[in-house]
Amino acid sequence: MHAMRILLVEDEPVSRTALTQILKTEGDHQMTVAENGAAAWDLLDDPGRSFDVVFLDLGLPKMDGFALLQRIRQAPLLKSLDVVVCTASSDRSTVVKAVQHGARHYIVKPCTPEVVLAKLRQLQPAHPANGERLLSGAR
Repeated sequence: MHAMRILLVEDEPVSRTALTQILKTEGDHQMTVAENGAAAWDLLDDPGRSFDVVFLDLGLPKMDGFALLQRIRQAPLLKSLDVVVCTASSDRSTVVKAVQHGARHYIVKPCTPEVVLAKLRQLQPAHPANGERLLSGAR
């Protein structure tokens, strides 16, 4: 598997550790972790950083996952960034809302390594995601 730049946005320590371990089992991925939506936005908005995929919890402090997803989709340099929602909520309205806000995949926690890695494999970059901004220097 091609090494990917992954941003994991998860406030729950047990889930954060589990997802980090799962994502590191396959490929030499560069992992960055944010514990709340505001910290994640600061990382995403940093012109010196870029990511191939975001694994995003919805129930986050400071800025919830829906608000972060909306910001990502409104930012010209981030709008094509792949986002995988990984949350405990399994109700249909939440899934529909996440997809309408631009989530590429939706995983219900607790999740198995097979499901997480299958989603990651589907997102193998054929393009540099939001890495173009590093080449252009624009923000």
